[in-house]
Amino acid sequence: MSETSKKGIELSNVTSGYGKKKVIKNVSLFIPSGEITAILGENGSGKTTLLRTIAGLLDHEGSILVDGEEIKKMPYKERAKKISLLSQMNSAYFSFSVYETVKMGRYRFQKGFFDSYKEEDLKFIEECMKRADILDIKDEIIGELSGGQLQRVYLAQLFAQDSEYVFLDEPTNHLDLKYRVKLEKELKESRASTLCVYHDIRAALDMADNIILVKNGEIVKYGKTADIRESEALNRTFDMDVLGYLS
Repeated sequence: MSETSKKGIELSNVTSGYGKKKVIKNVSLFIPSGEITAILGENGSGKTTLLRTIAGLLDHEGSILVDGEEIKKMPYKERAKKISLLSQMNSAYFSFSVYETVKMGRYRFQKGFFDSYKEEDLKFIEECMKRADILDIKDEIIGELSGGQLQRVYLAQLFAQDSEYVFLDEPTNHLDLKYRVKLEKELKESRASTLCVYHDIRAALDMADNIILVKNGEIVKYGKTADIRESEALNRTFDMDVLGYLS
């Protein structure tokens, strides 16, 4: 880390997208470590693209520094040590058990592909399954699970990765209310810095320390949640009276 850099993620003039289509346009901001930051915006605004870009999954112009290191130059295992990502689920699943799937989250701790897991790793994997309340289904095949169960499996895998930065794309999708409340409690108590794409505006305002408002691939406003809550930028982002709706 350079002497002038701060702990956190710094974007400088970042543009990204898919092929020739640019979705995120010239974004510059600093996301501090140790806090929860939520990304809010309408469908198609570029929220997920921004998240995936910051995670290093999309080619981009400009600079993304994670604790002072350029993400483009970070080896895979070093990036996995820093960042874990839970994307929105799709329908393509392999025939792994719940336990095997969660266990994959500890891969970065292995010296080689055939390296055996240490006892401390196995205990941590079990603890992660307990946190996600899936220990009772650890032998089931993930392709046979409900959407809510599968979401909790991938959350446990995310916990098992034990990264410094946790990225979540609509993490409460498919979750019953009690698991949503449990997840939000886990995130607040976690040591990890958290960046979430949220559809639920009220939940994001209640949980996050900071809010990024995105519209048409650009940042409408970014700041502390208390400031965003009182700002007209929410209304501009969603083209409606959000403040009136939430009051």
